[in-house]
Amino acid sequence: MIEYRSFLNTDPPLVAEIWNQQPTFRSQISRVNPELLEQHIFSKQYFDRHGMFLAVDRSGDQPKPLGFVHASFSVNERLDDLDHSTGIVCQLKMVPDDRQQEVAAGLLNHACQYLTSQGSTIAHVGGHFPRSPFYLGLYGGSRIPGVMAPDRVTLDAFLAAGFEPHDKICVLERSLTGFRTIVNRNQMKLRREYVISADGDPMERSWWESCTLGGADRDRFTIASKTSPQECGTVSYWDIEPMASQWGGPAKGLYDLAVSPDLQRTGLATFLVGESLRRLMQNGIGLVEAQARQSDEASMGVFHKLGFEQVAEGMLMRKSLA
Repeated sequence: MIEYRSFLNTDPPLVAEIWNQQPTFRSQISRVNPELLEQHIFSKQYFDRHGMFLAVDRSGDQPKPLGFVHASFSVNERLDDLDHSTGIVCQLKMVPDDRQQEVAAGLLNHACQYLTSQGSTIAHVGGHFPRSPFYLGLYGGSRIPGVMAPDRVTLDAFLAAGFEPHDKICVLERSLTGFRTIVNRNQMKLRREYVISADGDPMERSWWESCTLGGADRDRFTIASKTSPQECGTVSYWDIEPMASQWGGPAKGLYDLAVSPDLQRTGLATFLVGESLRRLMQNGIGLVEAQARQSDEASMGVFHKLGFEQVAEGMLMRKSLA
């Protein structure tokens, strides 16, 4: 008999047991333990045990964990509180056996019922920024790009439950070994007109950044005109830990790139990112990951100019709960 129930304080070892039986791929940490889950999941101030459900087989002498689902919420436009109208199915994991599709269907049903009861009218899967309340450093990479393409069983489970794909996230990386910035007439002109400053331990810019990345090792680079102190753009990075440790060297994840609207498509973003990569290389960073929607031609153009190559793909999905 399969029992579906809400998370209990004694469940972290069961959640870790389920996670550690998952297929291995680049964008998912291969092993977790209760302490790691406590640090990244259960200790967050907005964790609600009623939004995490476990499937347990009660037919034997000892209960056997079969899977878990974790539902939460997005953040509001001010990035200072949760937005309960937008639900997030943060993770769905099943133990590999012949019942995993049945287990997935039951878990997703409970997750959607919970989100509806809390006022959600739509549910997103995973949650690209800013819809990423949990699992940074454990799944996805520099951001949570929905469901990763190698995570096929999970992807099929969402499709079977009525979730519909609406965009793809391209995961790109750039080795910084021997990295050089672009040199052309426009980039040289920007170098004469703008100055870039670096902050190796920046203050969080919002409650949401503090909740999701406040414990990470971060770097922020800002660009301003040499004739005016006003900030024209910013790009931020974090250490993607603990996931980056299994990649074999110091790595950073680009998680925020913004340029003033009137300066977009001038080459300023390319100059800012390129210069930040050069400085990260000088500080011993060997690899940088970035993510962009496949439909975001501007961001994809910047990354391709700077030599980023696609290494993975995630699927953004959603379902109406109304």
